[in-house]
Amino acid sequence: MVYQLFTTLLKWKPSRRLLQWAKKRKLCQFLVPMLREWYERDFIFQYPHLSLLGYGALEELGYILQKRNVNNALIITDVILIKTGVVEKVIKQLKKYKIKFFIFEGVKPNPSVDVVNAIVKISQQNKTDALISIGGGSAHDAAKGASLVLSNNKSLKRFQGLNVSKNIAVIPIIAINTTAGTGSGVTNAAVITDEQTHFKMTLTDKNIQPHIIVDDSELMMGLPVRSSMWTGIDTLVHGIEADLSIYTSFFTKTYARQCMRMVYRFLPQVFENPNNKEAREKMAYAEFLGGIAFNSSSLGFIHSLSHAMSGAFNTPHGLANAVLMPYVLDYELKYNRLISKIAKLGDYMCMEVPSKDELNKAKDTIRSIVNFTKHLGIPATLNEVQPQITSKQIKQMANKAMKDFCGISNPVQFSKREVIHIYENAINGKFDNI
Repeated sequence: MVYQLFTTLLKWKPSRRLLQWAKKRKLCQFLVPMLREWYERDFIFQYPHLSLLGYGALEELGYILQKRNVNNALIITDVILIKTGVVEKVIKQLKKYKIKFFIFEGVKPNPSVDVVNAIVKISQQNKTDALISIGGGSAHDAAKGASLVLSNNKSLKRFQGLNVSKNIAVIPIIAINTTAGTGSGVTNAAVITDEQTHFKMTLTDKNIQPHIIVDDSELMMGLPVRSSMWTGIDTLVHGIEADLSIYTSFFTKTYARQCMRMVYRFLPQVFENPNNKEAREKMAYAEFLGGIAFNSSSLGFIHSLSHAMSGAFNTPHGLANAVLMPYVLDYELKYNRLISKIAKLGDYMCMEVPSKDELNKAKDTIRSIVNFTKHLGIPATLNEVQPQITSKQIKQMANKAMKDFCGISNPVQFSKREVIHIYENAINGKFDNI
């Protein structure tokens, strides 16, 4: 209840100012800890303790784990990555340095509370001293959720919100990326689905920051083109929303804009040639930059709508983001103060947008984004992703999107009616402004 009230109050500028005033005067004591953590975002930037970046970087992992006294690790991954041989490459490193390990292969897209609880049980039974997540956001988020439960001995649902946990992770998280998209390996956030309510819980907690990240583009070479495009557009959305966020800063803008530029240049090269070593490596760097950017500035309503869609239909997160992105940006053109900001996105991505007045430049930027995603094989409408979405389901998704934590940092706040309108536009392929 407190979390929902806090989230609601933070979504409107007048109430944010009121909360700042209350914080300074130590009023509303039950909100003060949350407020302190939230406003510290302006001054604190978190990274993994150690980042291994570049083609072949995995070769250093075993040695580093040995030096950090890891003796008994739990590998968290999925069946597909075991079959493709990616997990075996990690196991080879562990065996080389005589590190004992167990494997949990039950990770699925949009990980659930049940998956997290299963990881916790295996870790406790085998007394593991490290969690090695291999994959994309699903594996990393599941590991983060398990780390919270293991370190604080409470139900996962108790950690929804901002910095709710009290104990620093007693079991370090080593995040090994196999996709260039989610950014989860460098962030202190996790999204876990409550399978009972189909609500995607957002857990943002400084105590779940991964200790080590491995961004080795060699592990991404075999990723199917379709998945590469979905996760790649997810990275682009991270850059866009981090740049537009009300909590953005010079620091986050620097990372976000370079992220956007690299995705726009190199993701089509991966599409045309999945074995392009340079393009794969540059996309790995783009994911890293985008993750750092939104870890500091948070995200926006593209992610809020996407989380609600994924929770309702188990839609892959990157795919939902990719389809919804242009419709959210198009709707935001109705706000005059956002027109120049959206127009500048084209400059950051080095788009060939004709020099016009800012409104037309902003429209051309969104059109270019639509053409960009179309070229990469991204569906143009939600109807192509999930046919026959009912009015009742749209309203249910809108309710959940309005509760999503990411919306707090959006540059404008939507009403439930506006969210429904955006969903309907995305279903029908309709734009209001372009």
